Amino acid sequence: MKLLDKFIRFWRVSVALNNIPKSMVNVFDIGCDDGYLLRKLGPKTKRQDGVDPRLNIGLVSRSSELKKGFFPSAIEDHQMQGSYDAIFALAVFEHFSEGDIRQSAAVISRMLSPEGRLIITVPHPFVDKILDALTFLRLIDGQALEEHHGFDPEALLSCFSDSLRLVKREKFQLGLNNIFVFERL
Repeated sequence: MKLLDKFIRFWRVSVALNNIPKSMVNVFDIGCDDGYLLRKLGPKTKRQDGVDPRLNIGLVSRSSELKKGFFPSAIEDHQMQGSYDAIFALAVFEHFSEGDIRQSAAVISRMLSPEGRLIITVPHPFVDKILDALTFLRLIDGQALEEHHGFDPEALLSCFSDSLRLVKREKFQLGLNNIFVFERL
């Protein structure tokens, strides 16, 4: 991971952490990659679980469970130790089809505790062109850019509105990224 990748991730995670519930015990990270977010949450939480198709870390703590694979199919046999107070999907859903997001929404609503939060970041569709240029210039590694498909962040509203309530939507990173915070109904 290059320096610019790390800076963008730091900024994205910082924005997400500003939206966590007041009380968190159990958290789940969809797209946990190297565990950066879970390690940041470690001192604030009891359990940190996650899933990622390119999982490249071991356990974050003795009480964590990490699965290699795609959400939600990779967690079908996951033995949840209670529900989750926060579920994160940072820079994830732009890699999913709308059908996969709808399927994920149903699973996420069952995983969340009452008043639990789903915290999502997704880029503006124009970001794909910027990332292509930055990758060409070798300023970023551009992980899984081939999976981006010009995802429209507006689609999240219809995908999650049946089971979750939108409590915040905001642009950040100079308007190139979006954060959505949903709570369980």
